[in-house]
Amino acid sequence: MDTVKTIANHVERLPLGLQQEVLNFVEYIIYKNELQLTTLKNHEWLILSNEKENEQTTSSQDKPMLQPKTPRSILELRGLGKHLWQDVSVKDYINASLNSWNG
Repeated sequence: MDTVKTIANHVERLPLGLQQEVLNFVEYIIYKNELQLTTLKNHEWLILSNEKENEQTTSSQDKPMLQPKTPRSILELRGLGKHLWQDVSVKDYINASLNSWNG
């Protein structure tokens, strides 16, 4: 959240209401970027995991099989991205989300 603090120093000249709106928007953008990065990492992890299992299990024609050797559980993803929500205020997040609907 150092970026938010840096921007906060630059928006001090704005009216108070606008300052908070700008800071909320910046926090939301940072959150969205981190969420996209985590989603991309999860996708890459799943691809690498499937490739590794497919290398271990091949068909009689030496082509990789699409089914993994061992079934995977959605529970393996538990806690992934937890750090993204660590500093997020639920109230502020919901307010920012509702305000974004109003244009």
